Amino acid sequence: MQHSLTGCEKPWGRAARSQIVKLASIKPNEIAVIRNGTMIPVGNMLARHGALPRNFSMLDVIADYDRLGAQLNSVVSDEKGMPADPKLLKPPVENPSKIWAAAGNYKRGTEGLGEARGRGNAAQTSPQELLENIFLKPPSSIAGPEDNILIPKNADSIFPELELCVVIGRKTRHLSKAQAFDAIFGYTIMLDVTARGYGLSKNLSGTRNVRKGFETFSPIGPWITTKDEIPNPDNLWMKLWVNGELKQSAKTDAMINDIATLVSFLSEVTTFYPGDLITTGNPDSPEFQEKLKPGDVLRAEIEGIGAMSLGVAKEP
Repeated sequence: MQHSLTGCEKPWGRAARSQIVKLASIKPNEIAVIRNGTMIPVGNMLARHGALPRNFSMLDVIADYDRLGAQLNSVVSDEKGMPADPKLLKPPVENPSKIWAAAGNYKRGTEGLGEARGRGNAAQTSPQELLENIFLKPPSSIAGPEDNILIPKNADSIFPELELCVVIGRKTRHLSKAQAFDAIFGYTIMLDVTARGYGLSKNLSGTRNVRKGFETFSPIGPWITTKDEIPNPDNLWMKLWVNGELKQSAKTDAMINDIATLVSFLSEVTTFYPGDLITTGNPDSPEFQEKLKPGDVLRAEIEGIGAMSLGVAKEP
């Protein structure tokens, strides 16, 4: 089904996109296609041919993907690549203009991991009110695969919240739900980390931006899976392990406000830009989450995207 965007925006060129499914940012400054367990560097090659600026980033690739898609496919078909090494990965998007984060967006009402609805009391807030509870996280809170989540010096009740993260593909605004997916470039994983016990305020909703805004509190990765590879993002398994023990497990079909609803609502609030991130909510209420301590090792996985590992350390 084809949708149209507002103004002069054009839908994605699906033929050009059909072969590229995962794009990673790798150190020190390169873009790679991930395919069959290999990394195929493409950014510097495209820059040498004038297809990308010299100091390119993933934002440039996303913004110009309609034109770059065919060239990327051509490069990939000619290159063998190198083994995919998680330690070479950077955050797939390092400097988005904004990170929107949904709150309380799962149906919950269960206590077991196997029911996949999210654990804790069922939401008493209406879907519209939940939309109005969406908050912003600073781009400076982004970290990448294999990085450490840093426990701040003056906060020690740190909890990870596993979430599916939407990556916006183009500048646009005022989207209907039917148009929402044409604004999406792809999907990645985010942990919405929070310092739950931080500060004196008892207004937990009002202080979300602060408690969730510390450095390294938005680890994302391992890469972006383009949207054509995930035809139904509202029905994916999400799993989080801490020190090898499964701590969160749910499906995105338990979201109260689905992806199209979130994108459409936020497009009425603000202009989207390529690389903007929308993280779609954590399934479990606080009492079912795991408090982190230095030395912990986390593994986050979402069906169709992949998995990434993170450490935990005390801020120097």
